[in-house]
Amino acid sequence: MNISAKTGTIMRLALVIFIYFVTVYQPAIAVIGITADEDVKPVPYDNGHEHSSTAEPSSEAKVFSEVARGQMLYENHCTSCHESTVYIRTKRKATNYKEVGNWVKQRADWLNLGWGTVEKQEVMQYLNERYYKYPLAE
Repeated sequence: MNISAKTGTIMRLALVIFIYFVTVYQPAIAVIGITADEDVKPVPYDNGHEHSSTAEPSSEAKVFSEVARGQMLYENHCTSCHESTVYIRTKRKATNYKEVGNWVKQRADWLNLGWGTVEKQEVMQYLNERYYKYPLAE
């Protein structure tokens, strides 16, 4: 194999690796919301709190993870039929937090998504945080 053939093979391999990176990693970066303009700083391990393996995450961390997972579930299963314009129209079908949940449950069951209560609540919370902003049901 001559040098020109080796160079061509290396270039094709580099192109395949680049395409793989763009298709696999770029969507993940978009979901977690990192932009090139942000200064991403590592979180220090020692923040003055006692660390243990049984420590529960903070309520803010739980809400963020539920919204992030709800967003992932929504984007993977719902956006093929729903665009964001559905949620910002003036005549909304869901007029409170409970009705948002009813719509999520109805559609998840109708589509046989196999979502349990937790997944439905996460999608419901994501939609409410992102679009509706209704007070949480008590």
